[in-house]
Amino acid sequence: MSPLLTLTGDGTFRAPTTEEAQRLDLPDDPHLAALLRLRALLGDDLEEQIATRLYLPSALGLDETDHLLPATLALLAETTGDLVSYGWRLGAGTGLAWQHARELRARVLDAARIAWLGYEGTVMATTLGPATLAGATFLQSGERTLADPGAVRDLPMLLAEGLVDHLTELRERVPGGHQHVLVREDAVAAIHQGRIPTPSGRRRYDPLPAPEIAVLWRSLYVALEDYGLDARDVTLGVGADIALLRAAREAGARRMAIAPRRLPSLSTPEGRALWEGIAEAADDGCAFEIVVDPRPGGNLAPELETMLETWRRLGHAETDAAGVTVIAHTGASHGLHSGRVDPSAQPEHSTLLDEAALEAMLRIAPTWAERVSA
Repeated sequence: MSPLLTLTGDGTFRAPTTEEAQRLDLPDDPHLAALLRLRALLGDDLEEQIATRLYLPSALGLDETDHLLPATLALLAETTGDLVSYGWRLGAGTGLAWQHARELRARVLDAARIAWLGYEGTVMATTLGPATLAGATFLQSGERTLADPGAVRDLPMLLAEGLVDHLTELRERVPGGHQHVLVREDAVAAIHQGRIPTPSGRRRYDPLPAPEIAVLWRSLYVALEDYGLDARDVTLGVGADIALLRAAREAGARRMAIAPRRLPSLSTPEGRALWEGIAEAADDGCAFEIVVDPRPGGNLAPELETMLETWRRLGHAETDAAGVTVIAHTGASHGLHSGRVDPSAQPEHSTLLDEAALEAMLRIAPTWAERVSA
């Protein structure tokens, strides 16, 4: 029987503190401790109709290099760079921060071999997408990678090659896992709409057209398909723009993540077009995953309620939402999406998911499974 609801996280997880590790009788190694806690939370389905998707954390927040951007840069094949005063720069030579990010990735993989021994469920890896990388990184000249069309075109190939190597290593360490990939394009809307500032701050880079973004995504999909992943094993964050939704479909996306908080109201022309595009894609067999903030004081219930209400107004029954996946997220990417936050900026420690957030999502899951059950 297919699950009514699947629960997972956004690829981040705040490592337990020393005090928390002692209280929970966890190892001193923070990577191993984090993976053991994730397995305890998401390693088993809650019940027959509520499934979970265990994920390999790309960011534990142990230091300034332990975040999603450097973790993704550490994947790029045949690419070097370093952390400089204005951000992560691609270029000749591997700096200490870049090398440390690679070492952190290796430590998490090694910890998975021990913490997830014998695991046979879904295992998800997370990466930033090529469009977001183009706006979040810099060239040797000090310009963003976004300024060099050739470098932008190279990003999905470099990312794909490194990601395939990463997945191969993950399969060796967790051989029983069914692999899934989450591609977070947190800043794609800001890049598509021309909201990324130049180094001077006096102007903004030209918008990146949706068809060009589709080409970047398609390159990534082709490489992952060659590796053996079906398009349904890849979740792509598509923002809240009908042009980006269409670009994702053109690229071959069959599973997309959307955040209710970002979606325009159905009462506006933009909202009507986007929601109808979502409904059309769903009717065509595309799956949508819902990004929500489950933390105490977050808006998990209102966000899902908004989704179901809009779904009903489009003529669908609540039961048509059965099978949805909910992705726990702190909401940190909403500012990137709108352009209020620079994608190259160092994120706050509080932007990472923690155990309380995942527990909050697990608690509310039975209620929402009941809502979408026949």
